[in-house]
Amino acid sequence: MNQSQPHFMNVGALIHTNSLRFRPETTCMEIAIALLSAHLSGGPVLDNAGKYLGFVSEVDVFKALDHSKDLETVTAQQIMSTETYLIHNDTTIKEAIRLMNEKHLLNLCVEENGVVTKTYTRHDLLRGYLGVDLGIDEE
Repeated sequence: MNQSQPHFMNVGALIHTNSLRFRPETTCMEIAIALLSAHLSGGPVLDNAGKYLGFVSEVDVFKALDHSKDLETVTAQQIMSTETYLIHNDTTIKEAIRLMNEKHLLNLCVEENGVVTKTYTRHDLLRGYLGVDLGIDEE
């Protein structure tokens, strides 16, 4: 397997495994349960039209806990990061990996026509780079 070049060139060709989506009014408790249930580190916060508002992660929930916040009343909008790191289907895998490394991101959202369509994890990008199937852990 040649590892000097990615198996797939653009992220649009990859399967994404992070299907989490949160609304601004989603409570921290709901977020924590969703993250734990999905075994994922975070997900985008979107408005009704699917427009990106921010990203909420385990770290954000930890910060709420560290400040003794009530997870049943604190919302995604109150804890989310509003930094915007979005990619597009034609973004190269190498560029997406570079962005993840530079910004210390675990996930990247794909935006097309102003709407978030999917979210990639580091695992998704690594699989795409190497051309490894999703079922690798089942062999």
